[in-house]
Amino acid sequence: MLQSPLLMVMHEPVLHRFISYLAEKKAEQEAKPGSHVTIELSREHMAQVRASFRQNILDGERSLHLLSHLLSILLLEEDFELHSNVIGVLPGDDERDRPFLIRERITQDMLFSVTDIDLGNHMLDNFRYRKNLDWVPLHLSANFIEYLPVVHGASGVNRLTSRVKAEEELWNKVTDEIFVLDELVSRDKQLRHYSKYVKDIFGIKIVCEDEARCAAVHEQLKQMTVIGADWEKLGALQGFGVLSNGSANGDRLFDFVESKDYLNCSPDEMKKTGWKAIKSVVQWHDRLFEIQVQPLNNYYLELDHMSGPSHSSFKLKRDGLRDQVSELVPLYGFYRDLLKMLFMGSDVSFECANASVVIT
Repeated sequence: MLQSPLLMVMHEPVLHRFISYLAEKKAEQEAKPGSHVTIELSREHMAQVRASFRQNILDGERSLHLLSHLLSILLLEEDFELHSNVIGVLPGDDERDRPFLIRERITQDMLFSVTDIDLGNHMLDNFRYRKNLDWVPLHLSANFIEYLPVVHGASGVNRLTSRVKAEEELWNKVTDEIFVLDELVSRDKQLRHYSKYVKDIFGIKIVCEDEARCAAVHEQLKQMTVIGADWEKLGALQGFGVLSNGSANGDRLFDFVESKDYLNCSPDEMKKTGWKAIKSVVQWHDRLFEIQVQPLNNYYLELDHMSGPSHSSFKLKRDGLRDQVSELVPLYGFYRDLLKMLFMGSDVSFECANASVVIT
């Protein structure tokens, strides 16, 4: 059975031991619901977990960018440039935020040296917005990397993008994993309609000129092999071991886990937002990735969605789901507070009705 995308990032023993310890404490409390569970954490151990988690996020993102580079080499006919894109909102005086997008060309070394969220925040740190005679900082809404061909060829592929969830939400995702939130939501009739907000996967988008080319590229992906690739274009990336093939299907580049066609499906299956793509989950080097093949006109519509109120609404609904689960399962809310404290860098003992955290 495949692990979740989040847990497949966590390869170091210190993280597995930490998550296992929290899961054991959860099971202990569930076995005796009226009992009090105490979670003891040393400051030294917390520092090790923080450092290990950050390194594993870098490793997971490195795999994402390696696969994105490899697909760019196979699908784009010319050399490509890397661009970091940041989407945010300008604070408005009339309670209506105004979205903005900043794009900056980056180097391969920059991409692989910091996490995506740090890369986006570093870009925003160079800007301030004038409001009511004060210079105020800008806030990150979303960020992604674009792989843009220097010259558009006859392949019909316009660009590739890669995107990772914002790091400040990781405490939510780890709590979701410990409590198997997807299964909990699918079992509860009141929460079942929220299940689409829970799934988190490292994502790659392949943007094509039209829908016909999308279908052709999707078929190309299913048959794609490592044989015949122009490995010289990988340059220094060859040292990361990308040449080895992790597929169970011989020389296939990766294994398809599932695919959903939102381009050619029936009208009642179409997304109400107008979003269109062929969306697949693939396994590559023991990790899961979501690959979308999307037409160019719909790509620009989605950019508007990411910078507009609908993106904020999506996040609010997802966070609202977690708040509802916290009311139904108080220990879930307790673990959210615990992991937020851990990943945000504060060391404070606290407790709830049937559980407490003791920092030593």
